[in-house]
Amino acid sequence: MPLFIIRFMQDPIANSIAALVLLALFYGLGRALLMYYQAQPPKRHYAGHWLAVLAVAGMGVSAYMFFVEATHAEAICGPLGNCNTVQQSPYATLFGFLSVGLFGLLGYAAVLLVWLAQTFGPQKIRLPAAFTLWGMLLFGNLFSAYLTFLEPFVIGTTCVWCITSALLMFFLLWMDTPLVLELWKPWEFDEEG
Repeated sequence: MPLFIIRFMQDPIANSIAALVLLALFYGLGRALLMYYQAQPPKRHYAGHWLAVLAVAGMGVSAYMFFVEATHAEAICGPLGNCNTVQQSPYATLFGFLSVGLFGLLGYAAVLLVWLAQTFGPQKIRLPAAFTLWGMLLFGNLFSAYLTFLEPFVIGTTCVWCITSALLMFFLLWMDTPLVLELWKPWEFDEEG
């Protein structure tokens, strides 16, 4: 039996949830890219302020995970998965020194700051901020997909906090894509040209 299946079967319920979240992340990435490249007016418009709420929630999740990583405290995991095994794995650190929790905290803070620039900044920086935010969220989804893949198939267990962060990143991209298209309005260029 392949090693990734053996790892997956160590915690089949939590790892199945992680696999579903991984599929959702790929779906969200595909949807966002398709909407962007089709350059069609968004059919649904989500309140932009929810982006700020989700970014703050992401900061909270990441701050807790950073606390767990920095203090080596036992994480509160709930009935599924094993957050402590994930947090003690070599994948909880980037480049041998940067905690994934700290990286997430900085990332969500940057998302919030760029969203503030996009929403309340001078008109001339709103579109560049919108594209920057969208690019950040694409990267965040790809990075979340990478980490979510590692949990069931490499580490062998899943962290509820990590899955929560991945879902927050998914919803951030899901909501931001119509907003960036609304600011950019590429369909107006097609009508003119």
